[in-house]
Amino acid sequence: MEHLSDKRLLREQLQQRRRELDPELRVQQSAELCAIASAYIHRLREQKRNQPFTVFSYLAYRDEPDTLPLLEQCWKHGDRVLAPRIQREQQGIFELYEISGIDDVEPGMYGIPEPQAHTAHYPTERWHEIDLVIVPGLGYDRSGGRIGYGGGYYDRFMAQLTVADRNHRSSHKSSPLLAAPAFHQQLVRHIPMEPHDFRIHLLFTPSGVIHTHE
Repeated sequence: MEHLSDKRLLREQLQQRRRELDPELRVQQSAELCAIASAYIHRLREQKRNQPFTVFSYLAYRDEPDTLPLLEQCWKHGDRVLAPRIQREQQGIFELYEISGIDDVEPGMYGIPEPQAHTAHYPTERWHEIDLVIVPGLGYDRSGGRIGYGGGYYDRFMAQLTVADRNHRSSHKSSPLLAAPAFHQQLVRHIPMEPHDFRIHLLFTPSGVIHTHE
């Protein structure tokens, strides 16, 4: 119980820290980390040569790091961009849809931006094609530890992604990289982790890319 209490307290502290971030500084840091992420993704894209590069990313809500500048670069380079849409019928589950621009996005459940209903569903059978997963969170450490919002959406998604990747992986395809954009204020010394929690491979910060020790 002490472990859960520690996570609850840390979550509250990080929510307040991000909420109190100056709006101008939030915009500035978002732009900086997106530029750094774009440059890193460009190198990944070049490694695939003529094959399509597939990115799955959250769509920023309220005071989260804004992913739109990054996604605009992905669209510019012809990448396949996927985003989550919460399933009303299945609590705690989202599915993936392909979006081709910001016009494909609308406010969804809880007001969180999500793909519009007309966008193409991206089935689980194709999740192994994903090259990069960009997840939201409240805080991170340099070992890849992440603390989310407590809903478990991304924990369940990662469990499904692991199965899909294991079932379809070939010698020519590596597992998807897991990344997160992070304001400086979101980095902490240690995130308490539970067995079902997943770790991040890369942190895109305003100062550069952090390769975690995952």
